[in-house]
This record gives sequence, C-alpha cells and structure tokens, in this order.
Amino acid sequence: MKKNGIYEDQVTDETTVIEEAFEGSGDTIESEEFDDTLGEETEESANDYLEVSSENSGSDQDFEDLETPFEGNESGTTEGSQTEEGTLEKVSGYDYSVLEEQENEEEDEEHLLDAYYAEFGDPTAAMLMRSESGKKMMQEVVIGKDDRKQIKGTTKYPWRAICSLRIKAKDGTNWIGTGFLIGPRTVITAGHVVYMHKHGGWAKSIEVIPGRNGAKKPYGSCKTSHFHSVKGWTKSKKRSHDYGAIILPKNCKYGNKVGYFGYGNYGFFDLLGLKVNLSGYPGDKPAGTQWWHARKIKAVTSRTLVYNIDTAGGQSGSPVWRIKNGKRYAVGIHTNGYSLGNSATRITKPVFKNLKNWKNKYK
Repeated sequence: MKKNGIYEDQVTDETTVIEEAFEGSGDTIESEEFDDTLGEETEESANDYLEVSSENSGSDQDFEDLETPFEGNESGTTEGSQTEEGTLEKVSGYDYSVLEEQENEEEDEEHLLDAYYAEFGDPTAAMLMRSESGKKMMQEVVIGKDDRKQIKGTTKYPWRAICSLRIKAKDGTNWIGTGFLIGPRTVITAGHVVYMHKHGGWAKSIEVIPGRNGAKKPYGSCKTSHFHSVKGWTKSKKRSHDYGAIILPKNCKYGNKVGYFGYGNYGFFDLLGLKVNLSGYPGDKPAGTQWWHARKIKAVTSRTLVYNIDTAGGQSGSPVWRIKNGKRYAVGIHTNGYSLGNSATRITKPVFKNLKNWKNKYK
C-alpha cells in the first residue's frame, strides 16, 4: 500500500498557493483500454485521510490554498463571462435574480442518488431510473422549480473539462457519473464512483468522455482501471470523505487538450453565501447531455458544502466551482442530494493536498 504522507485536518497557517487551470487546445484523442486493476489509498490525517489507490490494493479559518486552472493558448474559447460578483458563468436564459431571493421551498427527508446507492443500499423500484441502455442511476433532488440550463457548446472551456463517466463495477453492474479534469491525466470525482463497497470495491473500469454532448464524443473517450481515494472512504465509509480520482493512461492526456479546473481551499466565511456553479451529466435529461445550475452555498461544515443547486442522478462527482479573477476554481465535489439541500465534499486543506499530489504525480 502506498502512502503519500499524513496531513492534519486542522490548519493554522493562512498561506496562499496558486495553481493555474488550463483551457486546452480542443484536439481529439483516441480511446485506449488501460488495464490496471489494483487500487491505492491516501492518508490525510490519522487513518481516515490515508490515500488508497487501485494500483496497490480545514479548519474554518479565513485562508486560501489555490491551484490555478489552465486555459491553454487558443483565443475565444471561454464560454461565458463573469456575472454578479464574478463567481458565476454567464449562461443564456438563466434568471440570475433568483440568487437574491430567499429559498424556502417545501422539504422532505427522502434521500435520492445515483451511484451513491451502490454504497448505501438500492432504492425502491419506483425511485429507480435507467438511462444509456440500462445503466443505473438515481434521481437526486431538484429543489423547487427546475431551471437548469443545458450546455450545448461543450467543446468550449470550461464545459469540455467536465466528463461524462460510464462505470462498470467489480460485480459487473453498470452506473453513470460525472468527473472533472484538474490536470493532464487526473479526473476528480466522488469516492463512491471509483469505490463501491456493496459492488466489489474498486470499479472494474470507467470510461471517461470529456465534453460529451449526447451521442457526440468530440474528444473520443478513454477507459481506465487506475483510481485513487482515501481510507476515510474505502475503509471507514465516511460520507465526509467521499472523493477520489480517476487516472487516465499516459497516451490519453486530455487535460493538455481540453484544459482543466483549478481548485481552492477556502475558509468558512469565504464559502458561506458564495455563489457557485455546478455542471454535470444528469440522468433525468437526454442521455449524455450536460446541464448547469447556480445557487448560493447555504451551509458550510468542516467537511461539506450544502446548496440548493438542482441536481439529478448521474451528477455525482460534478465540480462545484467559482470564478475568481476570470479563472475557474473548484471548491467542492458534488456527492449527494437531499430535498433540504444537495451537498458536496468540501475541498479542505487535506483534500487540497491529495488533489495536488494526484495531479502532480500523473502528468
């Protein structure tokens, strides 16, 4: 088992580190099968934060650690501009005034999710939805009016750095999800996408399709069996540690072509009330289409972010991001849905360090 270091969950410094995002050139890459069936874990602090991988089966202070996105050398490839406080994408047809309204919709306790149920039990037949020729997904939560917007220009940055995932579990069942590039070969997603406790552990394989638009795969696809997560998920099954990474083959460096997101470790007061974006591949829309929504973060804990952004099954692993100084920074990884608020794994100091290690290790 590889251990890439131990990181404490409590942070006292207020240093800022910048990592750029890359928009990429948009060139097509052919797919390749990559057979690597083992996994690897990473430690963050104590045992829960230890990294684990398929290869070898923050505190609430005001500070920032940033890995800056890479937008590439092409001109005119950024879809959207800053709106409101500079944190949101500009998407045609979206009513940004709703972000200023109080959101007090009816709530219920029903918990719905896609691959999440591979971990925490299958839903009733009435809740089960299927898409993409029988691939399983779960309906998450649309809160109030469904005003999600389809992204049709998926070959533009940042949309092309968001990936549709087709997951084959170790037991042969099929699932769908979403991921996002943070480096040439590193795709970040939910932990329950790469490691399903009730379906054999590490996924057998995942097909990664950046910028997918329905049946169109503008950059092809790559299949891999090389994954990372943390012990807090793979061993302890803690929902607060539900994140992981998909590593693409060496000849499938999508990030150099389509670009990748930056990511940031922000303090409590920076996050609470922040207007954020979320985009992914929900199963309640036409298969393989990408949909975006935006809302304010309404609650922040030491490990999670809660928001009223509409999501549906298939969006586990989607980036939750802001725009800062014209650059895209993920602040969370979408993991599960409740009608009282959907939520993400917060990018804390230890999460940030693991993401940075996974990015730098595979270039």
